[in-house]
Amino acid sequence: MGISINTNVASSRASNYLAANHANLQKSLDRLSSGRRITQPADDAGGLAVSMKLEHTGKVLRATTHNIANAVSLLQTQDGVLKSIGDIVSRMGELRAMHADVTKNTTDKQNYDSEYRDLTGQIAQLRTTKFNDKALFDTASGLDVVLDEFGTNTFNIDQAEVQKVLSAETSSIIHTLRTGTVPVSSNTYADYTDALEAIAELRATNGGQVRRLNYQLANLETQITNLSAANGRIMDVDIAQESANLARQQVLVQASAAMTAQANTSNDVALMLLQ
Repeated sequence: MGISINTNVASSRASNYLAANHANLQKSLDRLSSGRRITQPADDAGGLAVSMKLEHTGKVLRATTHNIANAVSLLQTQDGVLKSIGDIVSRMGELRAMHADVTKNTTDKQNYDSEYRDLTGQIAQLRTTKFNDKALFDTASGLDVVLDEFGTNTFNIDQAEVQKVLSAETSSIIHTLRTGTVPVSSNTYADYTDALEAIAELRATNGGQVRRLNYQLANLETQITNLSAANGRIMDVDIAQESANLARQQVLVQASAAMTAQANTSNDVALMLLQ
């Protein structure tokens, strides 16, 4: 190749290598400083698209777990009320037995009736209990709890039986017990036992619903973990690998910079020929 002054091909090539190596060095620095393998769409457009979908699904599932946890809290509150009603019914049965004591005088029996009427009023009070302004017992259609990220899989908290047992509009056992104008002796021992069994059945149903939601909650937590792991494999940088690449790019930048400087002085020989 001839010696020329206007064109320095070696310097142009060295400059190109320097620019490319410097860009790679900057990309490596961006990855290590951000902890992300993909710092801009051009790095991996397809991977970024998949990552965005995985991240969105994870966020929706996380919100769904919060909703399920709130539903569990609602059921636990409902069970607390049912337990209180069960305790009241048990106390009513105890009052019925003491009312039948032949040693009790009229005043004693009136006191038992007074407590009975107070307890029936308490059952009526408990029936109106709310959770975040949501009635626990008077929703005949139940409450639908969303169980997945699509909103298509739901679980119904069936409150129809709860309403049937606790509603004042029915002729159920609890309704009979809640009639505060009659004495405790108006109900048989079996009435109180049957009422307690009805409450126990409702609590058993409640417990089954809580268990069902807890299983789904655990399932969603597993899905979130796996989605996070999959997204991490796409987006997270391998620190060890990228650190090695950083060291390599630093050497290349220094070498290409030195060679560019060397190439810029290579045409000095032309001046020597002119002297």
